[in-house]
Amino acid sequence: MYVCYIEWHIHPFRADRWYEAWEPAAARAMAFGAKEWSLTRDTDDPLHFRQGSTWEDKADFERYWYSDEIGELRESILSWYNKPLLPVWHQLLASE
Repeated sequence: MYVCYIEWHIHPFRADRWYEAWEPAAARAMAFGAKEWSLTRDTDDPLHFRQGSTWEDKADFERYWYSDEIGELRESILSWYNKPLLPVWHQLLASE
């Protein structure tokens, strides 16, 4: 099992709009094979969000991330966040 994290650093005054636009896209990961997903917001830096998702196969994440649907949404909010977005992978060792 693999866990993918994406660190989103949002520009000032756009965080709430970003969340409203991106939350449905984050949830769409389930349709591409994710076992779970999450969005968290840093309590000390409210412009920093972390998207997490768990996958059995990294290729399913690639299908999600590079799908026309998610790609178009990322493009529509391109001016709201810092680039680049780099997925970081962890191997799930234990969970309950």
